[in-house]
Amino acid sequence: MSKNAKYLRWVGVVASLPTSIYAGGSFIFYTWLNAAEPERWPAEKAAIWAYSSLVIAIVFLSMFVYCVTSLIKEANRRYREKQST
Repeated sequence: MSKNAKYLRWVGVVASLPTSIYAGGSFIFYTWLNAAEPERWPAEKAAIWAYSSLVIAIVFLSMFVYCVTSLIKEANRRYREKQST
């Protein structure tokens, strides 16, 4: 793995976890907002916001998992190469 790819994966790890937590919190908030005050927030509007936040949370959480697993695989590959020499 090149240095640039490793750098981008670390940026992905650092940026994607807080983003997925924020989007997950937004999903919970908009779902709660619809349940708490349905007369102020129409169900369609709250559902659009809630489910789009859920999709964003899933995308960024999967990006986090991908970046972490690829960094671990690269570290294991380098360790095996170091042990074999």
